[in-house]
Amino acid sequence: MTRLYALVVVALVSAVMLMLTLTSSATFTAPTTNPSNQLATATLAAPAGVSATVQPNGGTVRVAWTATSSIWASGHNVYRATNAGGPYSQIQQIAGRATVTYDDVPGVGTFYYVVRGYYNANGANWESGNSAQASAKPLDHFTFNAIATQHSGTAFNVTITAQAQDNSTVTGFTGTVTLATSSGTIAPTTSGAFVAGARAESVTITGPYKTNQTINATGGGPSRTGTSPVFVLDHFRATAIAINNKAGGVAGKPESGDTLTLSFNESANIAMLGACNGATTSGTDLATNDVNPDTMTALNTNLAFGTIDLGNSGYFTASKTAKNSTCAWNASNTVLTITLQGVSSAGTVAGASTATWTPHPYMTSASGEAIDLTQNPTVTAILF
Repeated sequence: MTRLYALVVVALVSAVMLMLTLTSSATFTAPTTNPSNQLATATLAAPAGVSATVQPNGGTVRVAWTATSSIWASGHNVYRATNAGGPYSQIQQIAGRATVTYDDVPGVGTFYYVVRGYYNANGANWESGNSAQASAKPLDHFTFNAIATQHSGTAFNVTITAQAQDNSTVTGFTGTVTLATSSGTIAPTTSGAFVAGARAESVTITGPYKTNQTINATGGGPSRTGTSPVFVLDHFRATAIAINNKAGGVAGKPESGDTLTLSFNESANIAMLGACNGATTSGTDLATNDVNPDTMTALNTNLAFGTIDLGNSGYFTASKTAKNSTCAWNASNTVLTITLQGVSSAGTVAGASTATWTPHPYMTSASGEAIDLTQNPTVTAILF
């Protein structure tokens, strides 16, 4: 019996020694199916709370995260992709767990970010799995609201919006923009600060009449631009001239009783066109000139509409005055009708002709705006 007990004890001791030998020889071997040597997430924890936020300049994206909870990690790797879910490319390695932000300037588009913890001590090269993905859309351009017809020298409001490539609002942009205009001058030349990617700005453009006026905005970092829709910038101007024969008059011949009608786009300061109105006549201020081509001019105190080039010679055979012609203002002082009197030394020009009216530079609107001399009034009739 004693011998049997001894054999049992020997067997037990041998089993224990075998177990100890197996345990002391265990080693870590990277699986052949994981060539990047990634540790399981449960082993090297992925960072949490990842966000990607467009900064006030519109072009910088700040990636932020909570550090990996694996306190033995060497740091964090930041990755970026242009498609949701990747593939991702590493854009930065940050040593240590203390730094948990990275500022990226990716360009324009939609960008997707993940962060991984990494361990590279003692010859190792391990990463955690991806963090949750965050995305951002940096500034690509500025847009303007539709702009109705505006008047030179009068303030109006525009709304400017910072937008990404997909036309979504870049709410992170809180900078300013430089303003310029396609014609004339604009004030202010720098906007106020945007709020949540938008800015309502009061602007004043001073310039000539334009049917294709635009405003340009430039701002952000990197610099981005945007142009408003085309709009009309109005300005006090002469719009039309008509020289009509009186009833029964001779076509192509200037005669007493013919009318000269001058039209403006808005109310004129009638005093700046002279005293001729109602009972007050032009006196001797309306000249009919035998030159080549013939002209009619009024440049004095009783009448001062400027110069009308008749586009041909032969209307007048001598330089005279259409003495005591009468004037009448209509349509809220936007239309001046002059009835010619005292016309003499007149000839007849056969066939169609034309006219060019150059307004007197002293003319102003009722609000005091100087006339726009760059515009050529439309000719609607000339002695026919």
